[in-house]
Amino acid sequence: MKKVAAALLCAVITSGCAHSVSGTAGASPLDELSPVQQRHVAVEDALRAADPCGLLDEAVVRQSGTVLQFGSAVQLPVCSVLMVRPGGATTYVELSLLPSMLSDTALTGPDTVDGVTVYRGAGADLARGTCERVFRLNLGPLQEQVTPQLATVRAGTVAGQDACPLADAVLGSAIDRMRSGLPARDPTSPHQVALAVHDPCEVLDVLRTTAGGRVVDPESPPTPFDCVLFPNPNRVPGSEVTVSFTMSPVKENRPPVPAEPETIGDRCRWTSPMGEPIDITRPGAGVDEFTRRLGHAGAVVTVRGPNCAAVARVADAANTAFG
Repeated sequence: MKKVAAALLCAVITSGCAHSVSGTAGASPLDELSPVQQRHVAVEDALRAADPCGLLDEAVVRQSGTVLQFGSAVQLPVCSVLMVRPGGATTYVELSLLPSMLSDTALTGPDTVDGVTVYRGAGADLARGTCERVFRLNLGPLQEQVTPQLATVRAGTVAGQDACPLADAVLGSAIDRMRSGLPARDPTSPHQVALAVHDPCEVLDVLRTTAGGRVVDPESPPTPFDCVLFPNPNRVPGSEVTVSFTMSPVKENRPPVPAEPETIGDRCRWTSPMGEPIDITRPGAGVDEFTRRLGHAGAVVTVRGPNCAAVARVADAANTAFG
């Protein structure tokens, strides 16, 4: 169980990661951004609003075993499910709306399923018991105006077994479920944290004219759970502050909100749990403690930048906006 849970964690961690944004800075409000910057923001809004678990049909994965865990406990744009099969072997599936580090082979084997572009990749990796499929997301009216946004389905089981039939079943169901658009997040859902429906740039609604607006680089991949902004109206390059949403396993005692940002090298950082945690392990599920802790997680807001005073001010705004 622990090996499969660890494999799931590693797979999910490589499915999406934050990156710093550099390039042409766009001001807030949105009507001051260029059309290409506005489309970039619109893609981020669409990806943030979409529920990855809404594309992962539990009825489909139940055909492969009893569901032990189901939800978005490791990363916000990822839904994962852990199952145990009748013989005792464990199997996992994760669906990511924001995959990164896709290999060249992952984008081979192009196909079309119900009008949706799919990449079947290298097929089953029997040595690892894994399989990956890549498909294009349906962004509705944005679809023909922006770079194709890709999602992944990754399945894994014990070594020597073919996980591709399960990956293909989940893929087919996801394509069917997004036929009329991506499913929307529900802030009351037990499989995701309430913070997931928020935009980290909502801190600008609190800071108002004391900040210099958001930074939008349309040449960078979308980062729907990051907001890069100028903390002051003078918009000095190099002064940017980043607000990020992530997930973190809940330890015995959740850390208190720090009074001041901490200094790390030449940077400042403020990190705080935000909102109630979720527990995606099903009642009575026979999982080990390591696996159980992976499924008990909460949202974390991080503010980082070069100036501690600016980070502290944005952190106060984050507490107001999301606390």
